[in-house]
Amino acid sequence: MRQPTAACRVILTRPQGRNGGLADLVRRAGLAVIEAPALEIEPLDTPRPNPRAGDLLVFVSGQAVDAYFSGRRMSWPDGARACAVGTATARALEAHVPDDCILAPEAGQPPDSESLLAAIDGLGLKPARAHILRATQGRDWLAGQLRQRGWDVACHALYRRSPRIWDRPACLALAGEGPVVLLVTSLEALDAIETSLRTQGLIWPRRLRIVTLHERIGRRLQCLYADRPDGVLHVTLSSPDEAALFQAIVAASRQLP
Repeated sequence: MRQPTAACRVILTRPQGRNGGLADLVRRAGLAVIEAPALEIEPLDTPRPNPRAGDLLVFVSGQAVDAYFSGRRMSWPDGARACAVGTATARALEAHVPDDCILAPEAGQPPDSESLLAAIDGLGLKPARAHILRATQGRDWLAGQLRQRGWDVACHALYRRSPRIWDRPACLALAGEGPVVLLVTSLEALDAIETSLRTQGLIWPRRLRIVTLHERIGRRLQCLYADRPDGVLHVTLSSPDEAALFQAIVAASRQLP
C-alpha cells in the first residue's frame, strides 16, 4: 500500500472545537492539516423537554447532546430512551444517560435517520411522545416517519448552525493545485463550502478526495463533478468515530495520484 503523500493537504471542516484530536492524529501520520470549520454553532436559550417513561428523545448530533445537557443536572427516568443517529452521538450520551437507555443504529449501519428508525422499529415500542433535539434547520424525514407510526412528535431547536464563510487563503487551500483530502460531515457544511468558493470566484479543485459520513454528501459532490473526467473525484465513507475518520483520511491520501 502506498504511504501517505507528505505534500497532501487535509482540510477538516467540522465545527470549532471538534477537529483538534483528529488533527493531531493526522499530523502524526505525516500529513499537513488545515482546520477550516464550515459552520458556526450557536447554542440557543430555548426550553428543553423533560423526558418521562415511554418517551423517545432523539439527539441528531453531539451538538444536540451538549446543548440539551449543558448546565443541567438530572436523573434519567426509567423507561425513557435517548436515541442517537450514530456512534459518536451515542458516546456523547454515555456521560448523561444509562447505557441501557441509549438506542443507536446497529454496528456497521450508516449514521443516519434511516438506520436509527430501523433500530426503533426493531424494538416494537408502543408509540408515545418523541422529541427530536436538533438545530433550527434540519432534515424532517424522521419526524414524518415517526408520526406515520403513531408517535406524538415535537421538534426542538437547541442550537443554530450558520455558514462560516472562508477567507481567500482557506478557499485556495481547497481549490489550489496539489493533492487535497476534504472531510465534510453534513450537507449544510458542503453548501457553506460551495458558497465560500463562489464568493472568491473559485471552483472545486480539479481532483478531490473526500471523506464523509453519508452517501447523500457523496451523491451531491458527484453531481458537482458530473462534467469532469471519471476518476477525479473519490469518495470514502466512514463511521463518525475519530479512529475510523483517521483511517479513512490516511487511506484517501494514499489514493491520490
